[in-house]
Amino acid sequence: MFEEKVGIITGGTSGIGLATAELLAKEGMHVVIASRNSEKGEEALSVLRKWSPHSLFIKTDVTNSQDVKNLVSHTYSTFGKIDVGFNNAANTEAASNATHEFKEEDFDHLINVTLKSVWLCMKYQLQVMTKQNSGVIVNTSSIDAILCSAGTGVYAAGKSGVIALTKSVAQEYGHQNIRINSLCPGAFRTSMLEEKFLALSSEEKEKLNESYQKLNALGRIGDPLEAAKAVKWLLSDDASFVTGQNIIVDGGIGFRFESQ
Repeated sequence: MFEEKVGIITGGTSGIGLATAELLAKEGMHVVIASRNSEKGEEALSVLRKWSPHSLFIKTDVTNSQDVKNLVSHTYSTFGKIDVGFNNAANTEAASNATHEFKEEDFDHLINVTLKSVWLCMKYQLQVMTKQNSGVIVNTSSIDAILCSAGTGVYAAGKSGVIALTKSVAQEYGHQNIRINSLCPGAFRTSMLEEKFLALSSEEKEKLNESYQKLNALGRIGDPLEAAKAVKWLLSDDASFVTGQNIIVDGGIGFRFESQ
């Protein structure tokens, strides 16, 4: 289904991004992964090239317009098309200081990473896709955009913006055979979550793990591959009549909250 197709995956060096890149590479896609971390990028690329020898890594700061423009133009000049965009870059800053203590520069940074980056990626991807009259985009939001829990205000605002932006832009470009959806993941065993656990004591780790299990209807933290399979479906022809939707893959965290 993805043989000889071309896809850009930001945040493609770890977690859900890398799991998705591996799935698509195994299906024959030419995958272009983007990240700020060159070392992780080259490591991930060496894995992807086992299945997709023409895949690329392009160092990219997704909050920088010129970097994103270069990512898209390099991909297009190399392959002559862009079929897929998975705008998935993220950070570890979901939790933040109390609103009255939050710094303006930190607000700007967090909104740039969570929301502006998605807008920039779509802006340049769509410049190619509109010429082709085809394309599929998935943007990563977060369950925090739905739950809006205390202590994640700015992050939740940015990720909520991703859902609204996705729905609006999907309406704008549907007539050009371009589908755009968002993914709303819950807790997954990604490097971001591992970093959160590493900063805690053994007792704190145990409590946090238990809290995730209690909040989650399935009683466990997800594997990135489980989210990647949802992304793969959204990007595939099997989802050919699905656009402007926000797909929640959270093991039932949101369901638990709504039930209480």
